[in-house]
Amino acid sequence: MATFVSRVAGEAAQAYETGGSQEFARFERSLVGDSNGQIYLIDALGKDVLSRPIPAESAGIVQAARGDGRVIERYGFRSRSVSYRFISASGRPYVLFVNIPLKFAALRDAGSGSGILFICGVAAMVTLFCLWLVYHFLAPIQGIQSAARRVASGDLNARAPVEISKRHDELASLALDFDAMVERTSLLVGSQRDLLSSVSHELRSPLARFNMSLGLLRRQFPPESDELLQRMERDVEKINVLLGQLLTFSRLESGLSSSQKERVDVSQLVHEVVADSDFEARGHGKSVRLDADNDIYVEKADPETLRSAFENIIRNAVRFTAPNSAVQVLLRSDTEHVSPQAVLSVRDFGPGVPEDSLLQIFQPFFRVNPKSGAVMGNGGTGLGLAIALEAIRLHGGTILAQNADPTGLEVKITLPTCNPAQR
Repeated sequence: MATFVSRVAGEAAQAYETGGSQEFARFERSLVGDSNGQIYLIDALGKDVLSRPIPAESAGIVQAARGDGRVIERYGFRSRSVSYRFISASGRPYVLFVNIPLKFAALRDAGSGSGILFICGVAAMVTLFCLWLVYHFLAPIQGIQSAARRVASGDLNARAPVEISKRHDELASLALDFDAMVERTSLLVGSQRDLLSSVSHELRSPLARFNMSLGLLRRQFPPESDELLQRMERDVEKINVLLGQLLTFSRLESGLSSSQKERVDVSQLVHEVVADSDFEARGHGKSVRLDADNDIYVEKADPETLRSAFENIIRNAVRFTAPNSAVQVLLRSDTEHVSPQAVLSVRDFGPGVPEDSLLQIFQPFFRVNPKSGAVMGNGGTGLGLAIALEAIRLHGGTILAQNADPTGLEVKITLPTCNPAQR
């Protein structure tokens, strides 16, 4: 375009200077033909030699060309414009301005129905293609994301949708790698659970024989050895309790509860656990107080598993609450949700837990750094809260810990319950 303007500029000036406006008009028609383009020859006074007004949107590049000898181009949605200042053979200054409308803009501005239909058709095709492209890439990503969420919630049987692995792109490779990762993780977790269960079972028999040997030694050794034997018996009992909790945790983590499934009165169960815990707490200068609603039932529940969960939470609170303080246990029936649920809150008055460890305290054998807060599990096996978490999870409930104000830890349990009309 720039070469064309600089080449015809001299011819345009010569046509005007030799034949006047009529000759320049014929020159213009010979160049633009039926393209609807326009060629302006602007004299030193800034006037078109054919006395036509210069388009307002093009006045800027015309003015710029009058002060600059370069070719100035401008691209717009409707047209393409070029201005060029030059000196004719007679020594007169001119600006040649060429304005060529673009075909797409002409089509857009066309009033015919075919032009409008064409534009609408092109827009519809582009929209459909964009929607297909989004679905083509977004749907597989959402499928893998959904599977990842299931794995994060503990479902190691989750896999990416099969149709994703049949694709021939990077998403198929991602799905295959994801499935391989979950498969490997499932094997490692399964091996860990099997090892934990096997070791716990295998150690039970030697411990039982060791207890029998201690009983026989007590009969044969002199009375002054009684203190040593008692210490050995206490250590063996701790190991026995730990193995029992390891077996319980392994069974719950595998989703294996006892075969006894029945309708459990949670109110009565909590009353019994609180009574036992309060009796033990009073021997250490502490107590447990209960405020509970009555007639709260859970269908198809394992009473012993629920009892174990409540005992571990309440006894952990008794262990860490301050001397001469009372652990507060609150049981309420919440019917405001779509499905009714029981809410059990256990609050102690101990040192609490660092905020960044509130989720980790439910992991097996987790210990909080003594420099940053209380040592969870001190005096226990480190499995109590982990067992409680698995027991509540198997019953479709949730368990959450948070620091209380001004001190202490509050553990809140929610369990789905029967509809009041079914009790």
